[in-house]
Amino acid sequence: MGIIKTLIFLAFLIFAIAFTYYNLQDAEIKFYNYSFKIPVFILVFTSFGLGLFFPVLYYTLRENALRKREEQIYSFLSLFWRGYLGRALSIFRRYLPREEFVPFYIRIKREFKEPIDIQLDLYRKGIVETALAENKIPKDLDGARILLENALGKNYRNLKAKRLLRSLYLLKKNLDKAEELQREILTEIEEERRTCEQRALSTILAEKYLKEKDSVYLKELWQLPISKLSGAVLASVEGAESIFEAASNLGILNEVIKIMEEKNLLDPNLLSLIQSYRNHIHDDILYYVYQRLNMQEQANNLNIKNPDLKLVKGKGRKLLSLVRIWKCEECGKEFKNFNSVCSNCLAVNSFKINLN
Repeated sequence: MGIIKTLIFLAFLIFAIAFTYYNLQDAEIKFYNYSFKIPVFILVFTSFGLGLFFPVLYYTLRENALRKREEQIYSFLSLFWRGYLGRALSIFRRYLPREEFVPFYIRIKREFKEPIDIQLDLYRKGIVETALAENKIPKDLDGARILLENALGKNYRNLKAKRLLRSLYLLKKNLDKAEELQREILTEIEEERRTCEQRALSTILAEKYLKEKDSVYLKELWQLPISKLSGAVLASVEGAESIFEAASNLGILNEVIKIMEEKNLLDPNLLSLIQSYRNHIHDDILYYVYQRLNMQEQANNLNIKNPDLKLVKGKGRKLLSLVRIWKCEECGKEFKNFNSVCSNCLAVNSFKINLN
């Protein structure tokens, strides 16, 4: 590489010497009423030098300004994530006109418990509305819905807004809108997250089947990866053995059986199949199954882990409805009954059996 640079320099030097030799004559320069003579080679080299100097100066100053801004952003992020929010905010205020930075401002204001004063008409990408909607969850779900709809009105390719709004529609049982958005999400989502979003669609279609009892949904459910709810629905209709095997491999068999018990999808004929998976099913879940099938003696012999379930064991089925047997894996909130979406954080398919 050094040899190539040397050869290029020598070639340029030879060219410059030759050009100078053949252009020693003077050229007359006129400007208004002034005129003067200067050798042609000096005029050419001066023009070339100035033509090179000003672009280099411009890009050097621009690069220094960008580097300074980059350092400020790194400083802000370092202070923000280390908890020095006041100092971070003092750096951050100059970036408020940039919509991409406003969610940080909202989070800092929330930490300080200060009102969030933002003019939404100053922004056009829907990012601010999405961040404000997240701030309203779970206290004001209707307000969050309006903000998310406005965000998509500004920029319909806002995937985060679509996923949150999909979850809100699913929570409110507006299943048609939830399905429409979910199908759009699947056309935009990255390949790494496709299976997760396909399971979300599977859950929505299972919800629609439970509501409408239309077998059209079942045909598509068999083509999709199973979720906890779709597994419960399909196992109650046909092919329970294959569904149980798939659910066991995914580690969601306990959830599938509990949903079947909860949604009144548990057929007594499935008892032998359930017992064949005895090593994969928690005693807490079997307790619900035996209670549903009026098998009191078998239920009383189980080793219960959930502390609330222990308290009501053997005291009748009515008290079972008080046990928080479900827990959201995303936010940790506990629930008495299964839901496809967490009402606290809007995560889909996040409910897990709570044994603690």
